[in-house]
Amino acid sequence: MSDEHARSAGDPAGPPGLVLRSLDHDRRYVLGFPLHVAITLCADRPGACILRLPRPSWAGNAGAIGVRLARAGTGEEVVRTEPSPVVLPEHGTPVFRLCPGECRRMLIDVSSYLPAGLDPGQYTLAIVYVGPPNRAESAPVPVELAAPSPEEQRELGRLAPEAARAGSWGRWTSLPPDSGAAVTGRVEPGDPLRFDSILRYLLYGPQPLGDVDPAILDVLRGVYEPEAQALRAEIYAARGDTARFAETAALIRAAHPGLGWWIEQIAAGQSEIGFVRACRANPCGG
Repeated sequence: MSDEHARSAGDPAGPPGLVLRSLDHDRRYVLGFPLHVAITLCADRPGACILRLPRPSWAGNAGAIGVRLARAGTGEEVVRTEPSPVVLPEHGTPVFRLCPGECRRMLIDVSSYLPAGLDPGQYTLAIVYVGPPNRAESAPVPVELAAPSPEEQRELGRLAPEAARAGSWGRWTSLPPDSGAAVTGRVEPGDPLRFDSILRYLLYGPQPLGDVDPAILDVLRGVYEPEAQALRAEIYAARGDTARFAETAALIRAAHPGLGWWIEQIAAGQSEIGFVRACRANPCGG
């Protein structure tokens, strides 16, 4: 059965479409650092199943994301990018499916869409997602893009060589650190790189994952709070603490059902963090 037939089987009205149900965001971001927002996608009909959707994430956007950025007040559009996904799983495109009744939340970084030299100020941001032939667009939300403080500017300068080699903050986070580079999970609540730094520590820190103190996740407020709960579940699973894992999994399924896919991955032993950790212990393919 073809994908298109599978998507519309038993549905005389034709194939279902997508709805971008929510765009979660912080009110303030610092230019030069990640600009994380979270989109939640659902089918436009509860019983629909949609296959082979490109999967954006904090690590990369799979060509599926477009951005509309306009100056608040005047409405002058300063960024307009169109998605251009090529959905070829056999060539490495990350994909997912929406099963009946499901929604999916995905944390993405759109900082790479911003032009160099963008003025600090108040803007409105909208996100476009395309999973051919489906298209969904959010309503615009207000965001402040602030200039980095002197300390933040120094941090950008310190990390510039690593970030340039990686090509994006997402790849900086997901690739092994340079030899001798410090990896720390100790970050301040207002650090604009806090999510990436903590995730990098969970992937590549010196401690076994089960020995990491979940309290390091307490700084992940605002847009990151649902992902912080999933990262707690990762730590509890690594510890073999089945009671706390089950408690956290139940909380996520109730409060953040769009992250149910992450809990399923952990429970099946297929989480990305677990995979990277396993490859570090026993090099994959080696």
